[in-house]
This record gives sequence, structure tokens and C-alpha cells, in this order.
Amino acid sequence: MSASSILLLGIVFLLPRGTWASIGALPAHPLVVHVVVILLPLVALGLLLAMWKVQVFERFHQIAIALVTLCTLAALVAKSSGDSLAAAVGLPETHAEWGNILVPVAAALVGSTILFALFSFYMRIELVSKLLRVITALLSITTIGLTVLVGHSGAEAVWKDKYAAAKVPIALGFDDYSAEEVSLHNKATDCWTVVEGFVYDLTTFASRHPGGANAIKRLCGVNASERFLDEHDGQREPNEWLETLKIGRLK
Repeated sequence: MSASSILLLGIVFLLPRGTWASIGALPAHPLVVHVVVILLPLVALGLLLAMWKVQVFERFHQIAIALVTLCTLAALVAKSSGDSLAAAVGLPETHAEWGNILVPVAAALVGSTILFALFSFYMRIELVSKLLRVITALLSITTIGLTVLVGHSGAEAVWKDKYAAAKVPIALGFDDYSAEEVSLHNKATDCWTVVEGFVYDLTTFASRHPGGANAIKRLCGVNASERFLDEHDGQREPNEWLETLKIGRLK
């Protein structure tokens, strides 16, 4: 298992850039990175706990080595595919920097895990085993921390600006509209509604509504106060989203 782990890591590391650029018609990075940010910290946490339960680790050390190797392979693939994706959409610098650090740290964790098992259960050199036990524990902690930073910075790069932009009100000022004017905007492609005396333009929100566009279409061109309050009265998030869609007052 130890030799196979090192061989696999070496092969993946030496593969040409762009090998992992895509899976089918999709960029591989967003697909592979979830293996890293979910499985790698769990495996690292398991290794950290195993350093205090060596008897348990002895029974399952081959499985542990296989898992940490798999996670490190995923980290290598995520880095390679991330470089390819950056060429298409731009480089998220902070995310890339943390990812560049995570890969060698994860590889070091594989090495220390293998060596700890070797000197603890096969060669049985106590002093070296104790030293590797500490090193493996420290690398496990570092791996967990780095994975959190990689995942958080990646999520920020993808979603922070988009989410903030979606929260910006669509109207800077408010006008007064009659019920007749509102009733003219009664289609999915041009959808206004009234809730508690205010007029809202739901056109752009229909495709984003968690309950589907049909739930929004039923509100187009009518006073939807009763329907909205029956469904969302007292709920913070729906009211926050509604507030961003306000365009005026009902005459």
C-alpha cells in the first residue's frame, strides 16, 4: 500500500497540465474540489484522533493510508483542474495560493502516515515512532486548517460578489402606481405585484424563486398581500428578498 500510494501520487503529479481540465463538457475543478474540502479534513481529523489511539490505528492503518492518499490525489487533480479553469474564467488569487500550499502539506501527511505506520508496526523503533506521531498530528491539524481556508476562499471567489449583487435593490427611488397599472404587468416576462400597499417587480426573481417560477406567476398583476402573508408572514429571508424588488407605492 505504501509503495502504491507514493507511485500514484508521482504519476498524477507528473501528468501533463490540462489532463484534468474537464469531465465531459464541464470543468472538472468544481466537481473534484468537493472531494477535497469534505473528505480531506475528515480523514485528517481521523488521523489526528488515531495518534491518541494507536492500537485502533494499527488495525486500520492500511485503510487510513489509502484514504489520505485518495484525498491527496484529489487535491492534486483539483489544483491541476483549477489552473485550467483559471485560464478560462480568471485566477482567484487567494484561493489559488491556499491550494498551492495545501497540496504539498497533504502529500507530507501521506508520507508521515506511511512512515509512522512503518516505524510503529513493522520496524518498531520507538523514538522515531514518537517523533512521527507528533509530526503526523501537526500535519493533520495544518491540513484541516488549510482545507477550510481553501474552501472558504473558493466559495468567496465564486459567490460573494454575485450574492451581494442579488441583494441590491432594483430601484433607487419609488413612484406611485395605480392598481390598473399593476394589472397590465401580468405575465412571467413582465410581472408586477402588490403586497401591503407597495408595488414590486418580480420579473427577474421568478427564475430564482425556491418554489419555482409558477409560484411567482400566480402573483403577477394582482394584489398578492394575502397570498404572500399566508406563506411568508414572519419569515425574515422572503421579506428581505421582497424588499429588494420594491419599485413604488400603490395609489
